[in-house]
Amino acid sequence: MSKTLRDISVVVADTQFLTNTALHALLSPIYPNYRTITTKSGLLQHLQKESASLLITDHEQFDYGSIEELGTLLKQQPGMGTVILCNSITLPKIKELNDNGIRNIVLKTDDRDELFHAIDSALKGKKYYSGDVLDILLQKEGPLEDASILTSSEIEIVRMIAAGLSTKEIAAKKYISFHTVMTHRKNIFRKLGVSSSSELLMYAIKAGVIDNIEYHI
Repeated sequence: MSKTLRDISVVVADTQFLTNTALHALLSPIYPNYRTITTKSGLLQHLQKESASLLITDHEQFDYGSIEELGTLLKQQPGMGTVILCNSITLPKIKELNDNGIRNIVLKTDDRDELFHAIDSALKGKKYYSGDVLDILLQKEGPLEDASILTSSEIEIVRMIAAGLSTKEIAAKKYISFHTVMTHRKNIFRKLGVSSSSELLMYAIKAGVIDNIEYHI
């Protein structure tokens, strides 16, 4: 039986007052079982006593010591989804978070929809990187700097392909026709010199853009 919203326990671990206030206003009406924690000791005590469905936290602002320490904490809570909500992020940090099993990252400058997409994905055990986080991956210096020749719509479709969406799903999500998506795909492949989704993935891996980041094609 799937969980209801009342069954989902959400823990926000952050030290920033405005962040905590904003998240409480956004999430507590949706998830009644909601708690804000501002210290690492408080978080550890809470997780020892109660299980959580979702942890939303800032790896920089909260006193974890290191990303590896946060990863160790998460391994002790195997059923808990995790969303990193941070002020900024770098490619090495994305890789380090990924290496520790954390694959849902959103920036505090992202909009409401990005946050809720990340939460939904984390609760379902799927990964989600916001558009700005994906831009860091796609715009890394190296062979894939050619991605700058793509239009914003094409970049968005590349993200959806990398996330595992089918052509039909992309069309539905973008409210465009199947044929239009196919045209975009052909243009993307032509510009980047690839001929299939698998080649697109391999191109990105070889360029180091999604090195150690798991995507589905």
